[in-house]
Amino acid sequence: MNENIVNFTEEGNKLVDLFKELEEVIRKKCNSVGIKTDNVPIDSQIKELSRKNSVVRRYQDELLIIKQVRNINTHQRNDKYGYVVCPNPDMNIKLKSIIDEINNPPTIYNSNMCIKRQNMYCKTLNDTVEATIKDMVNKIYTHIPILENGIVIGVFSESTLLDIVNTESGIVVDKNTKFSDILEYLKIENHSTEEFIFISRNKNIYDVEDIFKDYFVRKKRLGCVYITENGKSSESILGMLTAWDVLGN
Repeated sequence: MNENIVNFTEEGNKLVDLFKELEEVIRKKCNSVGIKTDNVPIDSQIKELSRKNSVVRRYQDELLIIKQVRNINTHQRNDKYGYVVCPNPDMNIKLKSIIDEINNPPTIYNSNMCIKRQNMYCKTLNDTVEATIKDMVNKIYTHIPILENGIVIGVFSESTLLDIVNTESGIVVDKNTKFSDILEYLKIENHSTEEFIFISRNKNIYDVEDIFKDYFVRKKRLGCVYITENGKSSESILGMLTAWDVLGN
């Protein structure tokens, strides 16, 4: 027996059943965000929901193609020929995967994009600036979180040094200079050329991608995204992301 032979009826039935499952999931997601679904075609629901749901937005085009295949088989099936189009088994596998992602979006903290706290290069106010700069050069680090009791109280980057020079502060960075000496320039709100934001560990991957893309489109520099339990800067740091970690993947 040839294991590569595809059973038209079996795959066709799978697609019909999976699409019914998708319709129910889309309907519930739409209703949860105030999108009307009564007497609204599924493709319209998908398009409308894609504006508010990053997972649906990511797979919108694929879902609309699958919907066309489903329609052909549903509306043109007959007793003599059965399904007119046999869906590729991979299409059913993909549809099931999309449904699962809509129901349970992959979280950024559990992804390989996230640099976990134990792998982060961090400093405290008592550490010296010069030694840190040497590590940044040797290990190609760009942004160093400055922590106090596990909480980010500032960020050190090359832009920090530029801010110090541009303000003519009179601060001279030497081997004895500690981060406590330049605390005002480390504070997140005091960085003049880049921004930093905090997000919840449960934020989904596609929402985070959209955050970085939005900054890129607006030509604003997002230095890092820091992850805490609920996305509050007052919480202990759990991980971090850079544009390369997200968009590079």
